Amino acid sequence: MKILLLPFLLMFFLPGCSSGPTDFRADYAKALAEHPGVSLGSNESAQRAVQRFAALYGDLSEENVKALVRETYAADAWFNDTVATEVGIEAVEKYLLKTARGAEKVAARLEDVAVSGPDVYARWTMEIRTKNLAGGKPIITEGVSQLRFDGEGRIILHQDFWNPAAGIYQHLPLLGPAIRLVNRLIVGQ
Repeated sequence: MKILLLPFLLMFFLPGCSSGPTDFRADYAKALAEHPGVSLGSNESAQRAVQRFAALYGDLSEENVKALVRETYAADAWFNDTVATEVGIEAVEKYLLKTARGAEKVAARLEDVAVSGPDVYARWTMEIRTKNLAGGKPIITEGVSQLRFDGEGRIILHQDFWNPAAGIYQHLPLLGPAIRLVNRLIVGQ
């Protein structure tokens, strides 16, 4: 069965793989250069900035986004969660509101934080629940956010590092079974 499906999958998916960007580092490198951030200095200011981030993502509901996003992100923030790239507070707010409205629950718990110069790395565990994915069961995923802040402690750069295939895509109808099959083929099961 796998042998018959593999040529079909390759014929169906590989043509789409040959078009579009293949190096996503350029946008990230440009964002890093344009948003150098500031060292948060005192532990107290760093803690307040990270606490705002944790409060926003601890309950990514429509109400919470509206209440906290503009005090958490700077006007010219650059945001990439591996699903979408947004630039500017209006675009970030619109994207987060759309995300909140599309889910029954999105909540991230900060596990730990590390600081290196202007970069803050926040490791988190996220629970996503929507009636359209995984039969409404919670999807638990882990990741790390690289954050840079402006002088007022608002995020000017937010780059997530996580696996959306495991966290979301494998639970989508049609696409999910194909992703799981490709994963099994890669590991030889």
